[in-house]
Amino acid sequence: MTKRHYLLIGLAAICVIVAIGVVQISQKVEEIIADQGAAGAYLAARQAVLLNDADAAGDYWERALAARPKDDELLKSAMQAQVLAGDFNAALKLARRLISVTPQNQQAHILLSVAEFKRTQFDVALEHVDAIGGGPLGSVLAPNMELWIALARDDEERGAAAVKKLTRASLFAGVPLVQAARALEINGNSKAAATHYAEAVRAGAARYLYFVLSYGAFLERQNETERAAKLYEFYHGTHLEHAHVSAAQARLGSGEKPPIEDDPMAAMAEAFAAIAEAMQNESRFDLALGYLRLAQHLDGDNELIAFSVAQLLGARDRFVDAAEQFSTIDKGGLLYRDAQIQRAQMLFEAGAAEAAIAVLNQQLRLHPNDRDLLVSLGDLYRSELRFAEAENSYDAAVALIEKERPRDWHLYFVRGMMRERLGDWDMAEIDLQRARKLSNDEPHVLNYLGYSWIDKGMYLDEGLKIIKQAVKEQPKNGSFVDSLGWAHYRLGNYATALKVLERASQLEPTDPVITDHLGDALWRMKREVEARYQWRKALAFEPTDEDRAKIERKLLTGLGAPEKKKPEAHMPRGGTAI
Repeated sequence: MTKRHYLLIGLAAICVIVAIGVVQISQKVEEIIADQGAAGAYLAARQAVLLNDADAAGDYWERALAARPKDDELLKSAMQAQVLAGDFNAALKLARRLISVTPQNQQAHILLSVAEFKRTQFDVALEHVDAIGGGPLGSVLAPNMELWIALARDDEERGAAAVKKLTRASLFAGVPLVQAARALEINGNSKAAATHYAEAVRAGAARYLYFVLSYGAFLERQNETERAAKLYEFYHGTHLEHAHVSAAQARLGSGEKPPIEDDPMAAMAEAFAAIAEAMQNESRFDLALGYLRLAQHLDGDNELIAFSVAQLLGARDRFVDAAEQFSTIDKGGLLYRDAQIQRAQMLFEAGAAEAAIAVLNQQLRLHPNDRDLLVSLGDLYRSELRFAEAENSYDAAVALIEKERPRDWHLYFVRGMMRERLGDWDMAEIDLQRARKLSNDEPHVLNYLGYSWIDKGMYLDEGLKIIKQAVKEQPKNGSFVDSLGWAHYRLGNYATALKVLERASQLEPTDPVITDHLGDALWRMKREVEARYQWRKALAFEPTDEDRAKIERKLLTGLGAPEKKKPEAHMPRGGTAI
C-alpha cells in the first residue's frame, strides 16, 4: 500500500465516517446487544450514516454512549458525526472524552488543536499538534497546522521547521507546497515562494481553484500580470466561470495589487479548504466535508468555504441543509448570485418547486438582464413541464446574446425543445439546427433532432443517420439507444427495433419509457404475452400520468394496426438529460 493510501486512511478517521464492514458491525452488535439501549441506537446510527444524515447519526451515537459512556469506538463515531453536522462544540466535548479514554487518539488531538488555535491559545494548540505523533497525520497534516500556529506566535524556528516538512510533501495536489510558499512570501522570501509554486504546478495544482487564486495573486504582486492572466484563462478554459476568478481578471486591468493574506487563522482555514477541494475532486465527499467543517470553524465569514460546504451537503442529498447554507452567503459577496441559483436548485430537489421559482423570480426583479438567472428559471419551469413559461425565460436569455459563442448551443437547444413541446415545430427546428451547428454535432442535439424528424415523417434517412451518430459517440447511453430502436419501430423495422430496444432495456432496466417501447416492439412481433409483461413492468417504474393512461389502455386492448407516422405525445428521448 502506498503512502498516499495510508494517508487517506488516516485522515478519513477524523473527516469521514468510514463504513465499518458487515463483519465488524456484527461483532459490535454482539458486543453491545446486552445493553438494549445501546444496541438499537447503534444500529440506528449506522443507518443514519448510510443515509448521509449526520445530525441523526450524532443523536443516535449519543444515545448509545449513554449506555456505554467509555466505549472508544462509539465516542469516535459520535465525534465524527458531529464534525460532519457542523456542531463543533459537541464534537469538542466528545474529543475531550475520547482523550480521557485513549490519550493518544490523533483525531481528537486535531480537533482540540484547531479549537485552541481558534481561542488564540497557541501554546496549547501546539501541544496537541505535537501529540498527533507519527504516521500520515503526523507527517503531512500536522506540519500544515504547525506552520500557521508558529506564525501566529512569532516562532520563526518552528515555522521554518514546518516549511521544511511541507516542501518534502507533494500530496493533495501540492497543497503543502502552496502553504510553504505563502509563508515564505509573508517572510519576504518571494524567490523561494516562486520555486514552490512552480513545484505545485508540476504536481497538478493548477486545476484547483484555491491554488489558482493563491498563485495568481502572488504573480500579480510580483508584477507578472501576463502569467497571472494566462493562469486565470486556463482555469476558465477548463472549468465553469467562477466569480472570484472573474474578479481577479478584472483586477488585472485596474492595476490594483491584491494584498497578501497574512492572517494565520484564515490561512489555516484555506489550507483545510484546499485539501477538501482535492478530496472533492476524487469524489470523497464526506472526507471533503470534514475538512471544510474544520475550515469553517476557523473562518466562518469565508464565502468560498461556506459555498463549498453547501455544495457538498447537496452532493450528499441534504438538500434542505444545503439551501440553508447557501442562504448564509452575504448579499455583498461575489458568490451571492451563484448562491441564490444553487439555493433555488436545492429547494427544488427538496420538493419545494414553488419556493425555488420564487427565489429566482425575486432575484430577477433586481437583475432582470441576468442571463444565468433566466436560464436557471427556465430549467426549473422545464423540469416542472411548464413549457410556455420555460420558453419565455429562454427567450429572454437568448435576447441578451450579443455575439454567439459555441457555448450558446445549450440555450438554443433547450428553447428548441420547449418549442417542440408547444407544437411550434418550425421555430423549434430552427433552434435545434442552430444548436447543432454551434455545438459541432453534440450527441444530445443529434438525438433529439433526428428522433423528431422520424417521428414527424420527415428526412427519414438523415434522421436515422444522426441518431446512429449519437449512439456511436455514446453507445452506453440508454436514452440514445432507445431513440435508435424507436426510430426503427416508427419506420416499421420491427425486428431490428426489438433487438435495439432490448439493448436499451439492458442499459436502463428501470426506465418506464424504454420498457414501454420494448413492450410495443414485442407486440408487433406477435409476442403478446411478453409485451403485456413489459407494459406491467413499465407501470411499476413510475411513468408520467399521461404515459400511465396509455399503457393501461394497451394492457386492456393491445395495439391496433400500425399507424402512419405522426408525432408521439412523449418527449423525444435524451432531451431532458441536458
